[in-house]
Amino acid sequence: MKIERTEKFKKDYQKLPNTVRKTAAKQITQLLMDHTHPSLHLESIKWKKGIFSVRVDKRFRIALSFPKGDTILLMRVLDHDELYRSTK
Repeated sequence: MKIERTEKFKKDYQKLPNTVRKTAAKQITQLLMDHTHPSLHLESIKWKKGIFSVRVDKRFRIALSFPKGDTILLMRVLDHDELYRSTK
């Protein structure tokens, strides 16, 4: 698997507190190793076909998609409520 990042994801990531960035980096590594790992809490965003989210911590989530068989596209990393509002 390989990871691609949107410009919005890159901007969101830079705005995160350092501790959240470190946790997000660990979760991205876990995505690469096993995107179905239970610690990620992978779930589909029901109103956006093909868009999923994974947990960074209790507050933040990463929105992503699987555009190609071997690629994970990281789209946004935001506060849970903001992420779900932004994907509607």
